Amino acid sequence: MRSLKFALVLILIVIPVVVFSVANAEIVTVRLWPDLSDYGLPLSPSVEIPVFLVGLIAGLIWLLIGIAFGLSYEYIREGRIRREGRQAKREADALRAKLEELTAGDEDDLPALPSR
Repeated sequence: MRSLKFALVLILIVIPVVVFSVANAEIVTVRLWPDLSDYGLPLSPSVEIPVFLVGLIAGLIWLLIGIAFGLSYEYIREGRIRREGRQAKREADALRAKLEELTAGDEDDLPALPSR
């Protein structure tokens, strides 16, 4: 069932991407900056690629930016939880050390308990 859901989601993503790619297969020139050769600047580096690649690359960049912002937000939001966990670990270590200190060498002081 899980693989069926995954395949369905994958199909729902792949079909629009393929349709978009086929419909926008024209070649365009993509430049790094506008042509400012009239003002003495060199021509911009350019590449000729299909229109759909421009859209897919832009979408991928936005996706990566969104993931980076989401991860950063969650890391900051969960800082309090991590801080409380570190504090609880320090307290547990201190209590464990205190318990070992109190029980070290005192085994002979306790009387033996009779068994039933």
